[in-house]
Amino acid sequence: LYSSAPFGGMLFAAGFAFALAPEPHLGSSRRAVLSSSAALAAAAISPVAPAFAQYGALEDKAQSYDAAVKNTDGDPALYMPYAKVVSKGSTSAKVMVSLPSPGPLSNNDYIDLIWLKTAQFDKQENAGGTNKDRVFPGLIAAAGEFKPNGSPVKGAATASASKSEPVFTARVKTGLTVYPVVHSAAGYVWEGAPITL
Repeated sequence: LYSSAPFGGMLFAAGFAFALAPEPHLGSSRRAVLSSSAALAAAAISPVAPAFAQYGALEDKAQSYDAAVKNTDGDPALYMPYAKVVSKGSTSAKVMVSLPSPGPLSNNDYIDLIWLKTAQFDKQENAGGTNKDRVFPGLIAAAGEFKPNGSPVKGAATASASKSEPVFTARVKTGLTVYPVVHSAAGYVWEGAPITL
């Protein structure tokens, strides 16, 4: 309880005495105000979803990578993705995103995320004045994550040690224009030519 500092011992003793003092009696309305204030303060300092939060962790990750400068690092002959429509129905189209061969693996790099980004508003939904399933420019329509060997992170486990460039396939709403985009483990982001579904 003693200190060489002039007030150190007194401050410690005062703090110790305060800690042992009985809790003061608060009226129910004052207690409610303090409880509400504490809850508000806790909410104010708790982590908040980022402004780009959309659907889930994978799409949010793609959206954050999409904010980076594109098509500058690496060789376009190795990193430029391209998309094509594999099949098309009345409401959705199956789109496949591929990479050149040889691709990033030949540069001791690999693609860890591939996504399709929308290019415009979905006019059909917006014409009805509803917000349900509305698609805004630059949002992630679909995303896939990949292991260093090119196999999808989600899916059946493979025992193969061979590596290949990843291929991403997803169903996307028809009538949209989408861009294929990739992110590599080295941090390169490449955006390919758009296709209309």
